[in-house]
Formats: sequence, structure tokens, C-alpha cells
Amino acid sequence: MISAAVVLSAELEVSILNRAFNDQSPSSTVFYQQKMAAGFTPQSWQDYAFQFGANYQHLSSGALALKIVTNMGMGNDIGLQGALVSYLDAVGKENVGIVAVQLGHLLLGLENATGDLAVYNAPAAAWAKEIAESYMYSTNSANGVPSPKGAPAGAAAWSSAAEHPQIDDAAMVQLVGVSDDAGALLV
Repeated sequence: MISAAVVLSAELEVSILNRAFNDQSPSSTVFYQQKMAAGFTPQSWQDYAFQFGANYQHLSSGALALKIVTNMGMGNDIGLQGALVSYLDAVGKENVGIVAVQLGHLLLGLENATGDLAVYNAPAAAWAKEIAESYMYSTNSANGVPSPKGAPAGAAAWSSAAEHPQIDDAAMVQLVGVSDDAGALLV
């Protein structure tokens, strides 16, 4: 069983994108600018994710996959990285921003998963904490510079893959959504 659906918002999308690609939270001013650029509708959020991902087009699918899964706290899972490479190759790496947001949403929904997806409980809990703390950092007007990369001081195990169990390939394929219909996750 997968936990309750994530409530979508520009703030969530921007937080996911910054953490997935940069492992960093933007300053409050940049966060506000990004939130406004993302707009107010699911379509505008998707368009923003597409544009955000365009900044990383120079990277190979493998480098993009490694960056995203590492920054989401699952960098120790080679199978997940491989599945993400395959998925990016299938849907086109120009969609990497959209894919990163979708993976971020899926992971947020797995904190209380059961069955085969239970292997994602710890990474999902760490990711949820990371996104919540990223939002808190970026909405604090006193934070005029980006956060340090990685875990902030005092946030033990934040974005730490070392504490998470290895994810088996079958469950990983379900998370990433690789199937015969490679475009299934793209809306």
C-alpha cells in the first residue's frame, strides 16, 4: 500500500527540483522568484520543471540519473540508477525535470508503503524530511544565500543514502515506472 497522495503546489515542485538537481535549497529571494516562475497550475508547474531540467541537458543520461538518485538519498542503488537511465533514454533526457519531479512525488508517497515497496520506507522518510526542511529554509526571509549542499547542520541522516537499505530491481522498476509504455509517467 502506498501512502496518501502528495498535495501539489509550486513550492513543492520548486523544492523537489532544487534538491533533486542541486542537493541544495535556494535563498528566500531565489525561491520566491522560482515559485512565481513556476506559476499556479499543474500545467505551469510541469512547464517549469521542463525548463529547469533544460539547464542540465549537457549531462549524459547516466550522469543525470546518478545526480538525481544520489540527491534523493538513494545513490547506493545501482539498479535504480540503471532503470532511471533507461527511462530517460526512452522518454528523452529533455524531460529530465519532469521525470525528477515525478520521481520526487513517487518517493514522497512511499513513506508507509507495504509489500515489495516497503524497501522505500526509509528513503521516503528521509526525502520527506529533506523537502520539508528545504521549504522551511527557503521561505525564511533571513536566508539570503543558498543552503550548503547536502544535509544542513543538525539534520542527522538528511539525504543520506548510507542508512537506507539496498533496493531490489523489481521494486525499483515499479518506483521509476519503466514499462512497455515508456511515456506512461509523462503527462
